[in-house]
Amino acid sequence: MEIPVVASAGAAASVYYYNLDRFKFDAEQRQTCIYQVQSMRLAQWGLFREDVHDVFGLSTSSMDNYILVGALVVTAVMNFIFVGYPAFPPEPRWLLPMWNNTVFACITFGMLCVWLGMHGSISQRSAKVKILTQAVRPPVPTLKDVQDATREQENFEAGGTGRFFQPPAFIVPFDTEMESVPSVQNTASANRTVPFPSAQQRKGRVKSTKKTAAVDWLADAPYASEEVLHHLENSDNGGPGRSAVMHSHFWMLRRVQRGYCCFDAYARICLLVACQQMLMVCCYYSLGHFMSKMDHWPVRGQNPGAAWLSLLAGAFSSATLFRLDLFCSIQERRLVNLTLLLPPFFAGIAIHLSAARTNNGAGGIKPCDQVIPAWLPWVLALIACMGHMVWICVILRVASPLIEGSGLPLNFRSTIYLDIFGWHNRHFSAAAVRNSVAAAHHWENPEGVLYESIKKRPDRQCLITAHKEAKRISNTLGQLLRSEVAKEMSREESDDLKQLHYTMEDRIQELETQMCLPPGRSSDWDQRGPAWLQSTYLDGTSEEVCWVNCRAAQVSWQMPEVGQIIDMKRLSTSIEELKARLGFGSFNRLEVSTLAEESLPFELMPENPDLESSSSRMPWKCVQLAAWAQLVAWLLTTGFILFSPKYYDSSVAPREMFDRTALHRVQTDWAHEHFRPSALSCSDDGRQLMLGDQFQIYTGKLEFYGHHEEQSADAEMVPEHDPLKPAQLRTVTLKVDMPTSTLHRSWKSFGFLSRRRMLLLLNQHGTALEEYSLRSHKHVRSWTLSPTLPFKRLEGIFVAGPEESAQCVSEGSGFSDRGWIVFASTDSGQVVTLCPTFRNELHPLDMVISLRRRKAAREVVEVVDSHTGTAKASSLKIISVLPDPRTGYLWLLQTNTEGLAEVAAWDPAHYRGEEVGRWVLPSGRWWVSGMCNLGEGQGFLLAAAV
Repeated sequence: MEIPVVASAGAAASVYYYNLDRFKFDAEQRQTCIYQVQSMRLAQWGLFREDVHDVFGLSTSSMDNYILVGALVVTAVMNFIFVGYPAFPPEPRWLLPMWNNTVFACITFGMLCVWLGMHGSISQRSAKVKILTQAVRPPVPTLKDVQDATREQENFEAGGTGRFFQPPAFIVPFDTEMESVPSVQNTASANRTVPFPSAQQRKGRVKSTKKTAAVDWLADAPYASEEVLHHLENSDNGGPGRSAVMHSHFWMLRRVQRGYCCFDAYARICLLVACQQMLMVCCYYSLGHFMSKMDHWPVRGQNPGAAWLSLLAGAFSSATLFRLDLFCSIQERRLVNLTLLLPPFFAGIAIHLSAARTNNGAGGIKPCDQVIPAWLPWVLALIACMGHMVWICVILRVASPLIEGSGLPLNFRSTIYLDIFGWHNRHFSAAAVRNSVAAAHHWENPEGVLYESIKKRPDRQCLITAHKEAKRISNTLGQLLRSEVAKEMSREESDDLKQLHYTMEDRIQELETQMCLPPGRSSDWDQRGPAWLQSTYLDGTSEEVCWVNCRAAQVSWQMPEVGQIIDMKRLSTSIEELKARLGFGSFNRLEVSTLAEESLPFELMPENPDLESSSSRMPWKCVQLAAWAQLVAWLLTTGFILFSPKYYDSSVAPREMFDRTALHRVQTDWAHEHFRPSALSCSDDGRQLMLGDQFQIYTGKLEFYGHHEEQSADAEMVPEHDPLKPAQLRTVTLKVDMPTSTLHRSWKSFGFLSRRRMLLLLNQHGTALEEYSLRSHKHVRSWTLSPTLPFKRLEGIFVAGPEESAQCVSEGSGFSDRGWIVFASTDSGQVVTLCPTFRNELHPLDMVISLRRRKAAREVVEVVDSHTGTAKASSLKIISVLPDPRTGYLWLLQTNTEGLAEVAAWDPAHYRGEEVGRWVLPSGRWWVSGMCNLGEGQGFLLAAAV
């Protein structure tokens, strides 16, 4: 008996030590596997952190570049202000406001680009630090995790005799272990529950299916991230590369990215607009300096070809920039290009036509009978301004964010470049978009993936209902346990709520773990009893009660006999009563989702502390404000050009301001081909004309249609204020009255006294008058100006008859009664009367009117360029004087050095004279001295040389 006993004892010892060695081998393999999984998990989360660096680095470098380029653009345009503005041509006047608008638009959008880039860079760095420090943290194993990976002798001994004397696998068949592992929800290490040894571990290995074999092989390692193993050991999510999209940190990035991607996208748009406006600044600057700069025309620097090349280069460069950045339909691209190219094109045509008018008009010295009307460049400038306004509206439309999607301007490539995973891009393939959208729920709605798989299982809708209700109750309990709320309860109530909250959290975690398992799999390592949640399920119109086992994800429609049951309906009623007692009413603010609490540090900053709207729309609002400001600027510019006459009239190439219905050309038979009028005078009755050219004086009869008198000159009539229409003059025929052989000196004005057949000629210096007799055609005498005349230069004279000369005859005056008196205009802008004396002098009798009282016109009147500050002399001369005895008015013919002329009526009876009316004459003509009064209602006769 001893030998069999000893043999049996030896065999038992051999079997015991065999199983003990096998236990040690399994323990070592298990420990190595768990440590390897932990190392792989640390490595994978290191990659996750690298992903965060890469994603955020994409925007960091671009926004830094935007800041640099935007600052350079603003600096370049500011240089235009200080260097180019003083030399910018003042004509045409509407070119400067258009250039100003482009300059300040470039500065506005350039500064906005810099500021958006700065804010976006700060927001991006802040979000990156938040994610790296609070979300994407490596799951470093705790001491408990390391200890749990080990096995002690007690674990072997606790298995019982069945574990000590378990036969080898070749005696009892054992299935091959599989590589597939169960997938459970990823939970934090602090919330893991260490599993108890399963029944199979205690009782030994038995037959199992292929699926449960993999669970048995890693039965002790579910808390070591089965989810990581799932992603590492299969390619269900698309294989390497695509599998990373399923991890939650990428969907966290999507949420956080909205806080700074808007700054990145709109900073790029502002930079694009600033560059386009800078090109427009260069275009208009070139147009002004190469085409319309006419300070000393014709200037050698004027180069219309270079101006057009600069304009076309700038316009097409702008179109190229938008062609590269726009990512929209062809209709929208065409609209942008059309509104981008047409305004500068119309502006170029307007400036070209304006320069052509200036060149043809020669600053008012040459005739201004322009082929190009003054309104044509003006209208084209208005069209260009309105085109710029339309372009701003089109840009606002194209740059508007996609509100129903990402909230980003998806019509620009720079935004699409930020969308590295295709989250917002609607142009990717439908399958990719569907996959991305489905995976996005992992972060934004983690229950979505959970419920989607559950819905596919038959009769499992109750699981979803119970899970939602449990999450709501758990969130409410968590809010009630906050310090500001818990202080309102007793300590016993607070402790009970804490215990209930912990219990609900455990139930929810267990239920979610089971719900994550694929169909057909179940976790059998937990040998604790069932834990039930009682819920209600609405099936159509009927409400049924169901019980959900959280530890097995099983639904029972009958009340279970074993296990703890939590009635969630009664629990909800009790919580509502507690809230009502505490005075929190509906307590809606406490019902915050767990996901919202976890993502609170990653929520977008609101626009203002008192608003709930996210700051992600702030860049778009800033761009809108800048665009609306530019739109208002262009609208004001259009209004000024439209309603202000200074933008329509040009001092360099003025338009004809005279009334064409009040002026009529008189047909004249000139004495010779090169006749050039130099002075004009008429008889008192206005029927005989005396017209001089440079060497001789001619005479002619003035005859109206219906009369039988001959008539006069290359002249034009300016009617009096009488509204009656004057009669037309017949063709005037001239014949020589004073040949050049009888004239001793040249003249610039003369007066004709028909009753005495006498002529008084004013010499070119305006210092003496020569008297000639028309009867004998001989020189009678010379009359010099008296030394008492302040300014001894006369511009024009008119000789009045005996009616007016009576004022020269007075006792003791020293004047001789010659039967005439001279009305003369001086170079100081005065009109005086001169009486003859016995010393052959013309002595001033009275000052009729004085337009300037102290200095000569050349010293007083200055045209100051309001842009450059350059002062240019502009002399105003009175070249003709004509008193009207019937009305008492004094008619003046005035010209200036800019080629403008006008007829003015003055009332000398008023104190210091009062202007009664003014009539503008055609510009670009050399108006000669002298006026003829054709009679009441017939107007005046003037002469001009071309």
